[in-house]
Amino acid sequence: MATKQEQIDFVRRVYPAAQRMYAKNPEEALSPLFVTAQAALETGWRIKGIDNNIFGITKGKSWTGKTKLVLTTEYFSSPNVKFVEPERIISITQVGDKYKYSVYRLFRAYDSLEDCLEDQLKLLKSSGYKDAWPYRDDPVEFAKRIVDDTGAKYATATNYAAIMASVIQMVDRIVQQESIGMELAS
Repeated sequence: MATKQEQIDFVRRVYPAAQRMYAKNPEEALSPLFVTAQAALETGWRIKGIDNNIFGITKGKSWTGKTKLVLTTEYFSSPNVKFVEPERIISITQVGDKYKYSVYRLFRAYDSLEDCLEDQLKLLKSSGYKDAWPYRDDPVEFAKRIVDDTGAKYATATNYAAIMASVIQMVDRIVQQESIGMELAS
């Protein structure tokens, strides 16, 4: 778990960038609280790992940019999910009605944090999440909608929406206590 200071430092780095994106065009952006909380959850509150990929975005079919092969955990409803080389399964464990995969996956690699934020926005604006988009200013509801049974499913963890709600509260508390991004709001 990240220390309180690591959490504050993380919010100081990500929240203002997310807030600037939102300020440019609120109709085409996500709540900075959602963006920062999702990044915190995906990275454990640390900008590290996958070359500025703070959301854990896998390569996907359309990505033609740089990638990095990383060991990760995924949850699926089937024990028969297939991956294309160089992705590969290390282990599969049944957890309730889901299967927990330890798997090497290809993740997108970005030159900057801003490039990652832009790509994440494009992903969440795609047609698979159109049912969630009207809730882009309500971070908790948006988190629920991107993992519901309508359209695309952002995350495979069964408790993703509940965890996101908790992290959103933590980010909001840090933003308020530390007055982060307040100069952009005025």
